[in-house]
Amino acid sequence: MKKFIYLSVVIVFLVAVFVRINAISSLADKKAPGIDQYYRDNGIPVEVSTVSRGEFLVFCRVNAQVLGLRQTEIVTQVAAKILKVHHEVGDRVRADEVIISLDKEDPRSSAQYRQLKAVYETTLLNYQRILDLKESGAVSQSELDSIKMKLDVDRANLESVMETVSLSSPIDGVILDLNAREGELVTPARPVAVVARTDRVRLVSEVSESDIRNIQAGQRVIVDNAQDGESNTGSVTKVSLNANPTTGLFRIEMEVENRGSVLRIGTYTTARVEVLRDEKALSADLRALQQEPDGSYYLFVIDGDRAFKKSIEISGMNDERVRIVSGIGDDDRVVISGFTRLSDNRKVLF
Repeated sequence: MKKFIYLSVVIVFLVAVFVRINAISSLADKKAPGIDQYYRDNGIPVEVSTVSRGEFLVFCRVNAQVLGLRQTEIVTQVAAKILKVHHEVGDRVRADEVIISLDKEDPRSSAQYRQLKAVYETTLLNYQRILDLKESGAVSQSELDSIKMKLDVDRANLESVMETVSLSSPIDGVILDLNAREGELVTPARPVAVVARTDRVRLVSEVSESDIRNIQAGQRVIVDNAQDGESNTGSVTKVSLNANPTTGLFRIEMEVENRGSVLRIGTYTTARVEVLRDEKALSADLRALQQEPDGSYYLFVIDGDRAFKKSIEISGMNDERVRIVSGIGDDDRVVISGFTRLSDNRKVLF
């Protein structure tokens, strides 16, 4: 009896397995719909954006060295010992304000000074003597005028020599560098200080041939490193038409404001030159732009629930958008994502 029960259980199990195998085989013989068929029926998933009209800007980014708007090196014409340093680096000075005083009595520089000082003092004594005689009528007016002229000349000569031992800046500005210590000897033509105007700065850059074609004097310049998130702005002031024979690059100069003195003289910064501005440009999201093997451009334009391939002409692009010259119109919707299976006149889902 037990054998009969076991046999029955085995038979039932085998029958169940056989039925399952037949069911799986039956399903395998049926052809399931593929992904292509799904896209044909429902549309290719895409993301779209609307073409719009408005301000369109294109910038050329350049690396530039920061220089003082007006900058001068202070040098001495004589060898002498430094007697007094009146200022420190970072001090703001006025034009003709003495920065460094040299020792007038230094034997290396004093001979001419002592000679001219003696001449001036002698002339001054003679002038005072003749002036006294003039009051008593002993000398003529012409004699007084003559000694007065000589006194003015001798004073000018002495002041000229004194200027060589009183070093000053010819411009208002900030002391950027000071290579002088009291008691040291300075030699002719060696810069002892650098003074520059820093409220506005000059930027100097070298750009490629492709960039120089678009850069012109007067174009707006933006430097994005000012305080409080604001930008320092200015303009292109000079564009060279001759390339550097060593580098093949073209030199341009710019002038920009320097709020908060964040642009430090001698350092390098990145500037943006505005090479194109169109207040009413027709433009599309740059992600929509597609290119043919021959270099021409096209977009997929949405019409109803289908995408159509449209050839276009462009004129400039920036980091986000491309300016459209012809091929599509205002408020057209274009595909910006989902190009993998997309082709002309395909149904889309968005």
